Amino acid sequence: MDTEFRDLRRTQLDAQLLSIKNSIPTPPNGGWLRAIRESLGMSLESFGTRLGITRASALKTERAEQGGSITLNKLRAAANALNCDVTILVLPRRPLQEFLRERAFDAAREEISRVIHTMALEDQG
Repeated sequence: MDTEFRDLRRTQLDAQLLSIKNSIPTPPNGGWLRAIRESLGMSLESFGTRLGITRASALKTERAEQGGSITLNKLRAAANALNCDVTILVLPRRPLQEFLRERAFDAAREEISRVIHTMALEDQG
């Protein structure tokens, strides 16, 4: 891939990801499934029925989502029962350009360190 194209694409992706990152809402205290179910006025029994499971299992599903242990398949099924979609998004913790710059500095520091060490061994310090 052409370097200029890759740099442009990275810059565009950084801008796009930043705009997404700034608009992601904080998950509600009981988790998304519970918040949406309650907002729809749907009981746990009804939710369970839509999923083909018991009320107790529906509650376990909501708790698993809240605790982060739900499987993707179960989350999709639960979202579908609420007439919702699941969107998975991978967001870098900081801009990609910043990450690359840091990697380049680390590589340069490592190379300089090797050169200094070699020069010291050759009494050229």
